Amino acid sequence: MLILAAGFMLSLMGSLPPGLISLTVSQTSIQRGLAAAWAVAAGAAFAEFFQAWIAVVFTDWFLSHPVAERGFQWAALPVFLVLGIHLLFFAKSPTLKKTVVLPSLSNQFRKGILISVFNLLAIPYWFVYCGWLRMEGYWKDGTGYTLIFSIGVSLGTFAALGLYAWLGQAILKRSSSVAKYANRVIGLLFLGLGLKVLWSIVH
Repeated sequence: MLILAAGFMLSLMGSLPPGLISLTVSQTSIQRGLAAAWAVAAGAAFAEFFQAWIAVVFTDWFLSHPVAERGFQWAALPVFLVLGIHLLFFAKSPTLKKTVVLPSLSNQFRKGILISVFNLLAIPYWFVYCGWLRMEGYWKDGTGYTLIFSIGVSLGTFAALGLYAWLGQAILKRSSSVAKYANRVIGLLFLGLGLKVLWSIVH
């Protein structure tokens, strides 16, 4: 269906540029293997389903209540700062592994959900495009359309992040020394996002 393809393509395009989630998937692929990276990608795609659904259902409400965005920023701030400090100063140097212990996949799935939930750009991104689809006449009200669109969004997110999981494996094959810097890169990214959120709160 057209609305499924729209959700897929918009999500794919939004997830392909390098960002926190995609770099985390690549990092996981390097450190823990392809299966763990796919688990993170699946968790992020799962969370994106609900973010798209929320954007569809509550677009008008969120746009008229900026205080909701401020509350979400306060919730995200400690998460970004704590994760950034941990990865920079306390995380152990990664050991490259070719195999993955299966019970850890559930933890990787939850990590993907957590990182995606605190992606502050996701819901505003879907606000814009849901509004655009409505104005262009592609959108029809109803739970069925919302469900199909959200499924397309999840599939597009997983497809894009799957490419980053593969990219992590490609990096691993070319240079094992890349892995020891992965925690620092992701840690700096978390700290940067935390400081950006703090700046937006105090100004």
